Amino acid sequence: MKLLSWFFILQALSLITVGLYQLYLREAPARLAFNDYKYEKSVLTESGKIPERVTIKDLDIDVPIYTAKVVDNKWPTTENGASYLITSPLPGTDGNSVMYAHNWKSLFGNLVNAKTGQEVQVVYPDKSVKTFVISYTSEVSPEESTILAPSTDKRITLYTCSGFLDSKRFVAVALLKS
Repeated sequence: MKLLSWFFILQALSLITVGLYQLYLREAPARLAFNDYKYEKSVLTESGKIPERVTIKDLDIDVPIYTAKVVDNKWPTTENGASYLITSPLPGTDGNSVMYAHNWKSLFGNLVNAKTGQEVQVVYPDKSVKTFVISYTSEVSPEESTILAPSTDKRITLYTCSGFLDSKRFVAVALLKS
């Protein structure tokens, strides 16, 4: 009987620990961050045409887009969709457009299943659609911020947390379909 009591006590403590850890991950300020990422320019001053949805039909991803700006290496996130860095170019224009979201089933949880050749669609308020094709995927550390560096082509970089204790970033890079 005593052994059974200890078993239930240990099980309860394990559940409490897991619950507290999940709460920490949800509120962690460095979650989804990359180190040493810098962009100077904000596209909001160039255009009011901010994208409103991102979809990857093959992965069952269809989420709204919210604007975000890194300040003092704090990466704002939303629980309601993907975050689009307004300091990166508009999707479909020259450069590397950056979007990220939590690794939750309702957001970018399926991104880790992305494969070369799958299509990513970005929908704008006027219902125009820019289609991108995934050219490669990679799992990187937060120190590898070069994945977000400016480019001369028209690309979108999507990423989410991955790895043990969200210590990595799963990245899918897609080029504008011609």
